[in-house]
Order: sequence, then structure tokens, then C-alpha cells
Amino acid sequence: MPYPLDDASATALISLFPRSVRPGRPQESVQAAASELITAEQHRRGQPDPRTGAFHVLALTQGALLKEEFDLSTHAHHDGWRVGAVIADVRELIRFNAKFGFPAGDALLAATARSLAAQYPGAKVVRVQPDAFAALLVPTSQLAVDASMGVGTRERLVQDARKALPEGAAAEDTPDYTVALLELTVDQPSHWQVLGPLLWGELERAYVMERSGRAQGLQYRRIRLDAFIPPA
Repeated sequence: MPYPLDDASATALISLFPRSVRPGRPQESVQAAASELITAEQHRRGQPDPRTGAFHVLALTQGALLKEEFDLSTHAHHDGWRVGAVIADVRELIRFNAKFGFPAGDALLAATARSLAAQYPGAKVVRVQPDAFAALLVPTSQLAVDASMGVGTRERLVQDARKALPEGAAAEDTPDYTVALLELTVDQPSHWQVLGPLLWGELERAYVMERSGRAQGLQYRRIRLDAFIPPA
């Protein structure tokens, strides 16, 4: 049976997603806005990204992706809550899409996510940018990031990407990757909701530092939430 939606609610819904407006077609505009809202909420709740199979970044920054990692971690209030990350960015994806089309680019991204999941079983693979993923080596994965992971991870990513090339593509068409490594420690986090945004910010910083050449190898970060005040 149809569910009625009053004009005020429809207007409020469309205002949340201005790109959903279809001039002269109000019903389609409301439907498009509702679809966007549903998709965003599904991603926040942990439904995988349909193109790649990875978690959407909303599951990390707004959702409960790390809730069990906080609840089950025995180090949350002792040596700090610790997580490792392997961040992989597809280089020159724009050029790849221009040459082979967006479906081929989507296949390449899906292969990237699968490669990280295969290399790090138990890790949570998140699509942190349109062309970048992070394998989160969370406490329950029983994995730890190591400085030696960078080269091997990149080589495996290139091998797996080559298998996903479209018909007619040559081996030299395989994109390269930027791989960054991060170990983040958060001292005495008050609750699990703070972990996602903090981790996301450090993932972004670690990737930029690696890509710009200002850092190489494993990057260490420590965030203190224990009210510590450094000496003057």
C-alpha cells in the first residue's frame, strides 16, 4: 500500500539532497532523495559498497564499524587502543577510466579491495576515498602492521589488478599503487564513537605524507585522550 508523505516532509527530504531535484518532476525528486537517504543509512550501518565490496567510509566515521573492536580490546585502558592500517591508492585512475571506461575502472577498484582482503584476512577493508582503500588491522584480526609490508602489498596489488584488466589491455596499462602504512594508538578512549573519526583523519594524513614523499615506511601516531598535559 502507498505511504503518504506530506509536503513539508518531502521538502525537508529534498533539501537534504539537492542533487536529487528533477525540475518539473516532484515525485521523482522525492523518490531520488529517499533513495539517497536509504543508501547513506545502509552504508552507515555497514552494508558494503556495491561497486567494490568494501565498507563505505560512513561505516567508519559515523557507524559502528569499530564498536566491537573497542568492546573486545583488552588494551583500551592499559597500553592504549591500537590499530594498524595498510592504505592503498590507485594511481592515475582518471587516465585509466578515460582509456577503458568507468566499468573497467570499477572492476579494477573491486580487484583492489579483494586483493587487500585476501592479503590481510580478518582485516576490515574500507573505501576511504573514491580510488583508495584501507585494510584496518583491528584488534580482533590479530594482525599487526609491519614496516616490511609496503613492498609486498604493492606487488600483490599490481598482480591482482593485472588480472582485472579489460580485454585488449596490455600489461603496461596496469596502474601502479601508492601504499602507506600506519600504526595508531589512542590512549584511554572514552567510548567507541571517537575512534572512527580519529582513525579516518590519521588515514588521510598518512596517505598524503606517503604520496608527497614527506614520510616513508611505517608511520606511528599516538593520540592522548587521558587528560595528559605536557610540561611547559
